[in-house]
Amino acid sequence: MLSWLESIGKAIRDGVEWAGAMATMFLQAVGSGFRRPLGIYDIFYQIVALGVRSLPLATLMGVFVGMALTWQFGEALMSFGAKNAVGSAAALALVRELVPTIMALTVGAKIATGMTAELGSMKVSEQIDAIASLGADPVKKLIWPRLAAATVALPLLCVYGNVLALGGGAVIADKVFDVPAGYFYETYVDELYPMDYISGLVKATTFGMLVGIIGCFQGFQTKFGTEAVGIATTNTVVATSVSILVADFILTMIFLPVG
Repeated sequence: MLSWLESIGKAIRDGVEWAGAMATMFLQAVGSGFRRPLGIYDIFYQIVALGVRSLPLATLMGVFVGMALTWQFGEALMSFGAKNAVGSAAALALVRELVPTIMALTVGAKIATGMTAELGSMKVSEQIDAIASLGADPVKKLIWPRLAAATVALPLLCVYGNVLALGGGAVIADKVFDVPAGYFYETYVDELYPMDYISGLVKATTFGMLVGIIGCFQGFQTKFGTEAVGIATTNTVVATSVSILVADFILTMIFLPVG
């Protein structure tokens, strides 16, 4: 019993230390990022590398999330004779919750692991130490552009995914449930208010920051050895997924208070 409690305490302590070290790195990156030079070229380069190259995966996820959810809601509403309301039912779930979260868990995890693998390889090959020895700030040069790019790219991919989810849902509504695509679009859009779009974008921006800082932090924390990069990448997937789900729950409580 004592050893079990000790293991739980150690896990909690390690988690707090990990979150504290990551928060410190985040503050260092933001503080150095707003000092001149701003590194605009590096940021745009990372946006292309992280965001534009993720478009095929984002396209696949957006279309099939919209199709799958519309199918689920349509099949359920048919039991009540209310299949025409499928657009209204799908709108809130997709825009508020599913598109931002699933984009972060799939595209975001891909972005984070890519950062970890790249920076981890640089750490193992001592390239980060070489940058520091030349007088440059590794946080400014390596972390800030990736953090800024992930924070910008994920909300843009979320907007793109929302459009694709709407299109995929309209196809399923029209071809499977005989609900005209135009009517699906009207009920879909009429159900949404500005705050619904804002909550989805705030979630996507928060997820982008988490993806960027976790990917960079895990890369910088990579140990030396042949298996170190693989271990760091695996840890990044776990840390990113858990952090996104916890942040999603917290933001949902903020935007959808009960009572």
